[in-house]
Amino acid sequence: MTMELILSLSAIALLGTVLAALLKPSAPAVAVAVSLVSSLVLLYRVFDPLGQTFASLSNFMAAAGLDGELYFPVIKAVGIAVVVRVVSGLCRDAGQSALGSKLEFSGAAASIAVCIPLIEQVFELMGSILSS
Repeated sequence: MTMELILSLSAIALLGTVLAALLKPSAPAVAVAVSLVSSLVLLYRVFDPLGQTFASLSNFMAAAGLDGELYFPVIKAVGIAVVVRVVSGLCRDAGQSALGSKLEFSGAAASIAVCIPLIEQVFELMGSILSS
């Protein structure tokens, strides 16, 4: 990611925060909508650099002769964490802290679930090392 991208993302976030803060007393629903739209714009702007990062990571893994199954669960868990963090923050902004907390718990459980294949591979590797 470039410095220009970080600066533009910061400007979008700051603008969304100021607008939401100004609108919150008179129109709380609109303030939540502004937060949601700002969040979606930020995520959209980051998709291309993230795609480039994942492509580079795939190339590194292929050059090292490692299977993609080793890092796909980690990428999925990070994706779950990002979505859960954004949405739980929006829930809190809307005054639904309990719902945000439940979402965070569900996200943690989902992250563990997607990492089970990786954990199995680690145990298999440990078993093969110990049996040698």
